[in-house]
Amino acid sequence: MLRLVLTLVSSLQTGARIKQSVEQSVRRAVIVVAAVVVLLFAIGFGLVAGYQALLLYGFTPLGAAGLIAGILAAFGVVLLLIGLHKPRPKQPDFVNAPAEGLAMVDQSVNKAMKQVGPLTLLVVAFAAGLLASRRR
Repeated sequence: MLRLVLTLVSSLQTGARIKQSVEQSVRRAVIVVAAVVVLLFAIGFGLVAGYQALLLYGFTPLGAAGLIAGILAAFGVVLLLIGLHKPRPKQPDFVNAPAEGLAMVDQSVNKAMKQVGPLTLLVVAFAAGLLASRRR
């Protein structure tokens, strides 16, 4: 009976956690969408302000629109190139390789010593050394 009650309470707590997690995700999504909309409006007003400023400096309407379109196109191409750039694979670090290899050997020897004991390991190493020296 107690197990059933504990299982029910645990499942209710899990459901509450899932509900809370979903609510937090929805709140974050709404905030991100609102920020994107405000950012798009800011970009639109900035483009209009830039167009009007170019008109004040003596550009024709077609020239001002072309200049803004060219700048946006160049910015888009740069972003596209950055997005399509593949990162180079990380080159192996040959400077630290010997130290890493020795650390792995040390860990292996420690693990072997814990499993079979130091005296047994010493006897096995001695026997392996004898067998290796006889084969030459």
